[in-house]
Amino acid sequence: MGFVSLFSLSCSNNSSKEINRGVYFWKTNFSLSTEESRWLKETEIQKLYVRLFDVDWNPNINAAVPVGDAIIETKKIVGVEIIPVIFITNRTLTNLPDSLITELSNNIYKKIVAKLDLFENQTTKEIQLDCDWTETTRARYFELIDQIKKLSSKKNIEITATIRLHQVKFFSKTGVPPLKRGMLMFYNMSDVSDIRTKNSIFDKDIAKSYLVNFDKYPLELDVVLPAFSWSCWFRNGKLKNLINGVGVKDLEVSSSFVKEDKNIFRAIKECSLKGNYILSGDYLRTEEIDFNTTLGAAELIAPHIKNKKINISIYHFNGEVIKNYGKDQFKDIIDCFN
Repeated sequence: MGFVSLFSLSCSNNSSKEINRGVYFWKTNFSLSTEESRWLKETEIQKLYVRLFDVDWNPNINAAVPVGDAIIETKKIVGVEIIPVIFITNRTLTNLPDSLITELSNNIYKKIVAKLDLFENQTTKEIQLDCDWTETTRARYFELIDQIKKLSSKKNIEITATIRLHQVKFFSKTGVPPLKRGMLMFYNMSDVSDIRTKNSIFDKDIAKSYLVNFDKYPLELDVVLPAFSWSCWFRNGKLKNLINGVGVKDLEVSSSFVKEDKNIFRAIKECSLKGNYILSGDYLRTEEIDFNTTLGAAELIAPHIKNKKINISIYHFNGEVIKNYGKDQFKDIIDCFN
């Protein structure tokens, strides 16, 4: 019996839960190919979480500004609900005066509505805010949420927020957003900038240490699981960049690197890698997630999610996902939550 089959047996499908399938789209250019549209249909994806823009603090003009505006090229999508996601940097909230919270919430909401108007035949039911807030910024963030909730209620749009693992484990300190639902990010659970980290995207042992307080957490939780990979590039022990699309196999065949551990590579000569100029002595740590890892993550978190209605998603939509996460694989993931 194979590895996948063992996982599948440990996930049951005997309950009457209502489970929706979703995927996150995190590129700056929202354009779906025929193959991508076919994949959405075949895997029965119901929700497409699309990052529309980020909000960051610009110190030069002392103001919160939109950055990384998504270009909407594919305007018509049939049978899939578009859910806009807005990422707000914590430094925006650190610098934002209380007197400007209302103005910022108005600006964010207006921009979301304008971007959504570019899509054809879409009725927006949800807007998701993504922010890794802290104890010192939570009051401003929660006030911002309240303000956006008031604006969206006129169109019966629900506001949800991403929730990180530490925000569940330490919710009495970090606080709980004034919402009904949150999207638990079941990945990025250790420090990506620490050169000693094994895999910052998903580490089963670290994940287990966070699986507390779910029975006390007051929000209903949806779950987004990891389905992405990257390489972490270090120089003099400090993280320089995250390089997408570079894995173990790519570095093993390169004459510019030597393998020092199963996912650690040292550059032995200068080279260019996906537009990054690597110097001799730099290190790359590959962090790769395959389907079995995603399924293992689903199996681990599923017993802690008690609500009957759940949205289960993967992050994020790319060629590797299309190749490795088909209809059967998605069913195996969903069955863990039934």
